[in-house]
Amino acid sequence: MSAADIDRIWFDARIAPNQAMSRRGLALIGAGLLAPAAIFSGFMIFMEAWPASLFLCGEALLAVIALYWCAKRLSEQWECVRLTDNALIVESWDQGRVVATERIDPTWAHVERRIDRDYGCQAVFVRVRRRYVRLAAALSPPERAAFAQALENALHQRKTGFARSAA
Repeated sequence: MSAADIDRIWFDARIAPNQAMSRRGLALIGAGLLAPAAIFSGFMIFMEAWPASLFLCGEALLAVIALYWCAKRLSEQWECVRLTDNALIVESWDQGRVVATERIDPTWAHVERRIDRDYGCQAVFVRVRRRYVRLAAALSPPERAAFAQALENALHQRKTGFARSAA
C-alpha cells in the first residue's frame, strides 16, 4: 500500500443525541411516577376497589418501563459523517450496528440548510444532483448550523486542496 492509496480524512464527526437524563434522574422520575400510584392504590385497596389499584399501578409501571426503554434506545444511536479524498460517508448506527450507509461523491456535494427565522437551522442536507441526504437531525439548531458550516468548510478545503495538488 503506497501513500497515494491512503485517503486523507478532511472531516470526521460523530453525532449523538443529547443525554438529558442520567440514571439517577431516570430513577427519580420513575419514583415520582410510582410513589403517587402506590399511595392512591393503597387508598383504593382500603376502599375495597382493588381492581382499580391494579390498573393504576400497572399503568405507572408501564410508563416507567417505556421511559427507561426510550432513554436507553436514544443512548445507543449515533451518526458518523466522514469526508475523505474519495467519498463523503454517512453511517447511521443503532445498538452498535450500522443501520444505513450513504456514500456520496464529494466533488459534487453541496451543503444546504433549511432555516426558520424564529427557530434557526431546522435541517441540514447534503445535495448531490437531485439526491438529498439529511444530516445532524439529533443536534439543536445552533449546533446544527455550526456542523453545517464546518462540513461546508471541509468540502471547500478538500476542493481547493485538490486544485493545488493538481497544479
